[in-house]
Amino acid sequence: MFKFAGLILFLILSGCSNNILSELADKNSDDALLFDARESVNAQDYQTAITIITTQMSAGAQQKTEAREVLSSAYAGKCGLNFINYTDGLAQATSGSAFSLVSSPFVGTAVDPASCLISLQTLDLIGTTATRTTHQNAFAAVVGMVLMGSATRLYTDDNPADGDGVEDAPDVSCSLTDPQIDNVILGYAYLSQNFSALSSSTIGGSSSSTISDSIDVCSQFAGATCTNTDPAQITTQMRDTIKDLMNTTDYGIGSKPGSSPVLIQAACP
Repeated sequence: MFKFAGLILFLILSGCSNNILSELADKNSDDALLFDARESVNAQDYQTAITIITTQMSAGAQQKTEAREVLSSAYAGKCGLNFINYTDGLAQATSGSAFSLVSSPFVGTAVDPASCLISLQTLDLIGTTATRTTHQNAFAAVVGMVLMGSATRLYTDDNPADGDGVEDAPDVSCSLTDPQIDNVILGYAYLSQNFSALSSSTIGGSSSSTISDSIDVCSQFAGATCTNTDPAQITTQMRDTIKDLMNTTDYGIGSKPGSSPVLIQAACP
């Protein structure tokens, strides 16, 4: 499976006592259940991992960092993330706008943006960006891209079912409902908030530069709200900014020019 699962295994094993084998022998112990949940993630059986952690482990064990890492990984997988495939695809890309880069891997694929958001909110329970590890923040950045990309594909390209790489209608980005654009915004915000944890070697120099340029443009129009991950604090300005960016050829998946601030602001009618 993906690299983050290996990190989880390391954390689980390094944090256990010398009696780990005897603890795992008890199939109902929290250690054994966490091991089973991790194995389910590795087998891409994400719902089983979620069920084990949220319904079978003790309340105290669910609050431990290792359990939250595994649970976050399970929800990310349910959302549509295969970490290795996704980052390899970004690393190999040499062209494309920010929104097309993060959404194109989901063309022809069933997605569940709501699960991505739960994954990110589970990571938030571990700590803030400032207190989490670089690995955790890099994972948050990638899951943010997946939320942003899966929501973009689902809401703008779902006809035929699971999309065909073409907008369902001209200016479709401009007509997204608040709940729809909010999912895109939250993915964008988690990406922006944690982007510094991603090395260019992880997603490729071209993709890194393209996404970084998009974040810079967002900041010019919407300032600090580009990194706001609180759904209750999403502003009309942020919604308008992201819709405009989405409807350009330079940054989004639309057909309007976006080579200047004036053109970007006029992208949505």
